[in-house]
Amino acid sequence: MKSIHGGNIVSVARTLGCNTADLLDLSSNLTPFGMAPGLKEMLISNLEQISFLPEAGSETLCRVFAEKYGLQPDEVLAGNGTTEFIFALPTAFHTKKALLVNPTYSDYQVACSWAGVDSEDFFLTREEGFQLNFERLATRLTGGELVFICNPNNPTSVLIPTARLHDFIRQQPKSIFIVDESYLPFTSEPSLLDLDLPENLFLLCSSSKIYGIPGLRLGFLVARKKNLARFSDRNKPWGVNSMAQIGGEFLLQNADPYVHEVRSYIAEQRPKVIQALMQLPQVEVIEGAANFILCYLGGRMRAPELAEKMLQKRIMIRNCDSFTGLDDRYFRISLKDEAGNRRCLEALKQIMGDNL
Repeated sequence: MKSIHGGNIVSVARTLGCNTADLLDLSSNLTPFGMAPGLKEMLISNLEQISFLPEAGSETLCRVFAEKYGLQPDEVLAGNGTTEFIFALPTAFHTKKALLVNPTYSDYQVACSWAGVDSEDFFLTREEGFQLNFERLATRLTGGELVFICNPNNPTSVLIPTARLHDFIRQQPKSIFIVDESYLPFTSEPSLLDLDLPENLFLLCSSSKIYGIPGLRLGFLVARKKNLARFSDRNKPWGVNSMAQIGGEFLLQNADPYVHEVRSYIAEQRPKVIQALMQLPQVEVIEGAANFILCYLGGRMRAPELAEKMLQKRIMIRNCDSFTGLDDRYFRISLKDEAGNRRCLEALKQIMGDNL
């Protein structure tokens, strides 16, 4: 099984024979504002640190994260992006089964496959607005399985109320829940970090999306001390490079105003973009909450053709037919600055109009 991702801007630019600056990338779900202010300068001023080994276990970084969210340092692990933990978790448990709330991020299934864990699909449906039906999910849980939930979900952008999810996890103590909050900072919904950690929860917290640093590779895994022990005992040394550790500490201590600015911008722009998308012929918008929007094509055009026509205009969107549970009628766009959003909407309007 192969991972398929958006945001391959370097390879796309190479294929088209253009520069990355010529492309408008709405296929990846990063902050529309670029990296947080002050981070570049902080990294440059500490560049000499790459001459030394970083802290083997990112101890200072984990302590800063723990202090920020009212945790104990031994309840936090830092890694080379949350991807490191996504692939480590299925291996760490002696379980034969995982339940994937699909459609969702494909690497959950890839990680299970690599670990020899059989994965089963729990499908969300367009008819239900891709909302999670907890009662139906409960009937699929038998105990001992891993349950992967992305909140808000990628690619649907649908948000589960945190308190409701927390209650459900506590009501299912025999199942192990892996909750990915990579996109939650783009919303005003509180994090599971703000509540008592259930014994059966492993929480993934990404730095890539909200801070605009996917190339720095930094993510966190949060769980009760006894649960993290199985990882910390086998955690490879120097798993987080010096620049990521320094940058992570800076962001945790200084980037809250930036996060609030991004969040306010998404709350303002998302309804405007949705309204414009709803005016397009044969386009249905899936209601969501994050910094990206899933759309369904109801006419003759399919997402691969639309993506190719957009690419001719140097605009990258995500064809979603690689997501389990979706087909070639679905595409996803992320929110950019106002000029980028207008450029995308104008291109979509022209292409969809020509297809009538």
